[in-house]
Amino acid sequence: MKKTRVIALGVAAVAVLGAAAFTVWVGDSGNETYVSEPTVKEDLLVPDLSKDEYVSYASSDVFHARVVKKVSQNETDLAGELEQQWQVKVTKAFKGDAEGTAIVNTMAYVDGEGNETAGEGGVALVPGRGYVFAGQYDADNERYEPFGGITGARLSQELDSPAKSAARSTASESGETVEEHWEQAVTNERPGPPVDGATPDSDMVEAPEGEQ
Repeated sequence: MKKTRVIALGVAAVAVLGAAAFTVWVGDSGNETYVSEPTVKEDLLVPDLSKDEYVSYASSDVFHARVVKKVSQNETDLAGELEQQWQVKVTKAFKGDAEGTAIVNTMAYVDGEGNETAGEGGVALVPGRGYVFAGQYDADNERYEPFGGITGARLSQELDSPAKSAARSTASESGETVEEHWEQAVTNERPGPPVDGATPDSDMVEAPEGEQ
């Protein structure tokens, strides 16, 4: 008899990179006793999240919301790392059943000088601003866990804000709004290709203020 234990990176950490490896460990088990030193069986890849159709497919929930306030934060086991809980007001759910007031959990970091940052590739949440959140719902803690960085938290002030191509850093020729873009992404959601063949050319995000 064998038992399989999967050691996976958290979705927030994984999505900051877009793709990363995790390891499946397999060890022999007999009479309910698990061997203490597992051996590496194989490496697998987390989902490709380079396009929003892939992000939607990997998410239980995708929704637009406006940040109300930070309600709490906790230190993690890693020095300088914080989990922050934010109260948000849901504007529209593109996928899933988010509604009303919800809690979103994000990561933040304290640098060597004591300054708090969102981390490399991260998005700092600011009360009053609107964002599109994509990720998983944590039923045990009754909160949403967006993918890390810009993958799971997109600054999107309004549903009718214009979208743009993240890869080309230019405005979308289609003139899509944030609402139109995410409705299409959810409608056309699909698993991404093998990571080696990822092509994020058509990934769409909102144009930053001042670049519209």
